[in-house]
Amino acid sequence: MSLRKKLNVCDRIKDKVINNIIEKDLIKDGDRILVGVSGGPDSMCLLDLLNELKNYFEKEKNIRYYLSVAHVNHGIRLESEVEVSYVKNFCKKLNIPFFYLKEDIPVLAKELKQSEETTGRMVRYSFFENICKEQNFNKIATAHNMDDDIETVLLNIIRGSGLKGLCGINYKTNNIIRPLLNVSKKDILEYNVLKNLNPCFDKTNEQTIYSRNKIRNKLIPTLKNEYNSNVCENIIRMKNILVEEEDFLENYAKKIVDNMIVENVDKKLIFNFECLKYEHIAIKKRIIRSLLFKKLNTLDGIESIHISDILNLLEKNIKGKKYIIGNKFEICILKKNIAVIY
Repeated sequence: MSLRKKLNVCDRIKDKVINNIIEKDLIKDGDRILVGVSGGPDSMCLLDLLNELKNYFEKEKNIRYYLSVAHVNHGIRLESEVEVSYVKNFCKKLNIPFFYLKEDIPVLAKELKQSEETTGRMVRYSFFENICKEQNFNKIATAHNMDDDIETVLLNIIRGSGLKGLCGINYKTNNIIRPLLNVSKKDILEYNVLKNLNPCFDKTNEQTIYSRNKIRNKLIPTLKNEYNSNVCENIIRMKNILVEEEDFLENYAKKIVDNMIVENVDKKLIFNFECLKYEHIAIKKRIIRSLLFKKLNTLDGIESIHISDILNLLEKNIKGKKYIIGNKFEICILKKNIAVIY
């Protein structure tokens, strides 16, 4: 590989990350950032870039940020101990604080009766959030890239997702930032080679026991070879269009919701839903989701059938009628056009 090409690969990624940080408002002056680092090529690329860009942002943008690293050993593979040492030594060389957790994910997954994938993610983010609280970090940086985004869109299509699921992964979700989201895996691998990072490789990524791995290793190659060699570029183009539309619809619905609220205290949210009769059904459902999220701070366990049932309750508009979902919440018609969520 020529020197010019080497510089182009590294500079191209660096320029993308700089633009992402500025345009998506990912990092601000004074941010204390916890970087989730597995030791694989994606997270090592992210850590190396964020560390290298500190001087640029301080001198050119007057943005100073502080880095630390969190690493979780899932107790699944024999190589995990090597990965811990690798990440720890890398952090020591750069004088970056290192936080470590070891958890037996297979055992915990059986106890919780859920997949190792789900359990691993739950443990990782719980660990990250705990460190943030204890050490006063305000941002978590993860190494999700363009390939992860494409896989997520396809996975959501297979699951029958709505518009939000087709928008894939966001650059920023609450305190989580993803500076590499528009960088391809191919470029990340080249970056690792050119910067002599020598990352660790998780062999389980090649196995087809997980849904995401099947999409990565089987579905995408088939789509490229049998249907359209540009399928990945087309998925990203579609996703970017849908993100704009989702953003408009979500903001439109939120403005309506803000005007609907009559009272919002710890134990109840009272709202006037008269305006619903003037809106399209798609907006009505968004409004209901937004109201529930405002009350519950999550939509976990809330399915489309629940939204339809609540809409039916509100449209019938009968005083005293209510709808209950287990111990999650109760919604009741107080009087004409006025309802409460407990």
